[in-house]
Amino acid sequence: MRRYAAHDWRSDPTNLLIILPTGGGKTYLACTLAIGACQSEHSVPYFRMDDLARRLIIAHGDGIAHQKLLNELSNIDLLIIDDFLTVVIDSDAASDLFAILANREHRLPTMIASQTGPAHWVAELPDRVAADSIVNRLANNARIINLGQIDMRRHRNDQARAHEAYWE
Repeated sequence: MRRYAAHDWRSDPTNLLIILPTGGGKTYLACTLAIGACQSEHSVPYFRMDDLARRLIIAHGDGIAHQKLLNELSNIDLLIIDDFLTVVIDSDAASDLFAILANREHRLPTMIASQTGPAHWVAELPDRVAADSIVNRLANNARIINLGQIDMRRHRNDQARAHEAYWE
């Protein structure tokens, strides 16, 4: 992980996919890497997928603001999207996401933190062609960090329920 914390994101456009079920620390890891990138003077915005989709949809109302947002997201050093496709996004947001990723491809990296992997993402996007294009742009030029299969929130809940002091 130290290698990623001190990584020169501008010179290596390889995406980073952090995959782990809920409660395992993927947001913490993404934020830690973002702090390291900021300390190296990279521009690094962090978005949860639902917030990014909402922002893109709102920007559609003003063509100039919409294009400005797309350009900004296409040109920042490291784009971080957390909770990737944990909620459904509409076709307009998916189209905008495709445009951003297409503009960044082989030029600037994107970091994705998700509970699921690329195979699930294709099924969650509204348009199959856009889904394939988005997933290909993210996964084909990516390092994948798969941190396990255990749902830590469920695991902790089960541990708490098994404790003798637990009551319902």
